Amino acid sequence: MTPSDLVPRRLAPDLMVHPLGVSSGTSRWAPSAVQPDDARLLDGLRRALEAGGGEAGAQLFDTADGYRCGHAERLLGKVLREHRGHRAQVASKVGQVQGSAPHPYAGPRVRHQLEQTLENLYLDELALYTLESWDFGPGDRYLDPVIEQIRALRDLGQIRSIGLRGPGFRSSARSIRRFLDLFNRICPDVVWTQASGLLPLADLGDEDLGAFTARHGVSLVIASPLAHGALAGGRVDRALAAWGGSANCAEATKSALSHGLAELAGLFGPSPDALARVALRFILQQVPNAVLVAGAGTGDQQRAGHDLRFLGQPLSDHELAVIDEVFTRIRTVVIQPEERIPSIKV
Repeated sequence: MTPSDLVPRRLAPDLMVHPLGVSSGTSRWAPSAVQPDDARLLDGLRRALEAGGGEAGAQLFDTADGYRCGHAERLLGKVLREHRGHRAQVASKVGQVQGSAPHPYAGPRVRHQLEQTLENLYLDELALYTLESWDFGPGDRYLDPVIEQIRALRDLGQIRSIGLRGPGFRSSARSIRRFLDLFNRICPDVVWTQASGLLPLADLGDEDLGAFTARHGVSLVIASPLAHGALAGGRVDRALAAWGGSANCAEATKSALSHGLAELAGLFGPSPDALARVALRFILQQVPNAVLVAGAGTGDQQRAGHDLRFLGQPLSDHELAVIDEVFTRIRTVVIQPEERIPSIKV
């Protein structure tokens, strides 16, 4: 029986999805990253889709047209086409691919990119379409036309909800102000961000991003909840590359992660499943309006990352406090208080 806190959560007014979804990856598509192994990613996507197929409600798959110019979308589309009758709901993003247009948001670019995205995915509609970039041209010249386009796409039923990328934990005060301005103008149904126990939700001043979205009745999609696999006992190289920092900082982070995960392993078990359960439940229990999307990987961590059955019963208040203490100690090494940058993908 599924615990009551793991029942489907609201993504859009008429759409409920599992609280744990699947991502085609974020940092693995960075320009500096090694070309992903398509076969392994396809295998991970297939197993994730099959694992979620037996649960009530729909499973959310998250991708973007900017991940190697639609390559991630095409891989996910291949898997969806193989599983006719699937109940998956798909989210994608727009705002990074310019093509031959003068700007990624110029003219009817949003509508054209959606058409290509739907073709890549073999779908007629998206559950969520997120405006990934905050750059709307000089003086925001493309912002109002983009708002008009994306609302029309929602009215036509080609997308079911409008998303806006949110700030990260390390975002500057200027970036926070920019997000709040765009939020008020776009009025999104969903905010998409990246966060984990190590780099939590952005602090907006009086509240964090989770409380802010909940107060506005907006859903929150959180990617990278396992810190690019590091919190499931995986290699930390990809997380370190995404976080940046000096070589000395990288070594200190590795050491802090190793000690922190060893402490959690002693309390909850050393397997990737056990560690992933801790990291995922830590967020799910504290952000009730959030849907997590963990990267489709390989190996044992795939089960806990995408199969609700492996999340087990809720963590106690005492366990949450202990986990928070461990993550806070690691966080003091990962990021210093004075480090604030305009925008970062965590």
